[in-house]
Amino acid sequence: MPEITKEIQLDPSVIPPLDPSLLSLSEQEKEFLHATISSDDEALKKKVYEVQKIAYAQHAYPCIRAFHFVNLMMSENPIYPRVLEAGKGGNTLLLDLGCCMGTDVRKLVYDGYPANRVIGCDLRQDFIDQGYHLFGDKDTSPIRFFTGDIFDVPVKLAEPSGIVQVDTFKITGLEQLRGALTHFYAGALFHLFDEPTQYELACRVATLVKLEPGTVVFGRHQALPEERLIDDHLGRTRYGHSPQSWAKLWIKVIGELRSPEFAESHVKVEAFLNEGFNVHVFQARHQTHMLVWSIKSPRL
Repeated sequence: MPEITKEIQLDPSVIPPLDPSLLSLSEQEKEFLHATISSDDEALKKKVYEVQKIAYAQHAYPCIRAFHFVNLMMSENPIYPRVLEAGKGGNTLLLDLGCCMGTDVRKLVYDGYPANRVIGCDLRQDFIDQGYHLFGDKDTSPIRFFTGDIFDVPVKLAEPSGIVQVDTFKITGLEQLRGALTHFYAGALFHLFDEPTQYELACRVATLVKLEPGTVVFGRHQALPEERLIDDHLGRTRYGHSPQSWAKLWIKVIGELRSPEFAESHVKVEAFLNEGFNVHVFQARHQTHMLVWSIKSPRL
């Protein structure tokens, strides 16, 4: 079994300072944040800067510095309208793993996906707490948020559990979701790890979803035109898949859980590279690339 290598503690000397000028919001993002946080631009910015400062002091992720916790990444995925429509239509259950402050799933519910069919999970309770602070909905949010470590989930195929019929607020751990999810989202998650750990992560994702027609796994993360180690400006060991190697990874994982024949006939991986973020944003040495991807059944 490949070795799982979790995130390392960063050397404080390599952590860049915050830069308020990096805040950039699209019209869609402004509309959503005005509706859910404050209609006043200055009040909105003040709250965003406040939450960023607290979160960055707790966990200095580049995406916090770049204000990605208020950018709408999930809804930019081409598969998003299909996921949203399925959610509106009935018996679904969506998990955002590594949900950070929960902006994407709040937008999903804002767009009409039933809130009682949405779960957000992050490794850091600090991020979930700052999400409640940002949106001011700790006592009113209809979305179930909880902490969990995906690597604690055993890798074994589960029969569909029917858990979509139960109260999501009774879910306390990821293992309860094995074989239950119809929709799974992972944004800016896989790229945190080396190649063997990404494989182990994919195996666990595949045990949580239903592996049947209608299921969609989708996300985005840093990648490369040709697979290799990412030249990480913070000294972390991270692997960059290419669109081709990413597809091979999922065919392998699902083939091992079910069968190679099942993977070849039931699994369709779509993945493409977008130009990533300006090197100034991450203080990176090279231009970044973002892999936008989805996995579904080709028989639909």
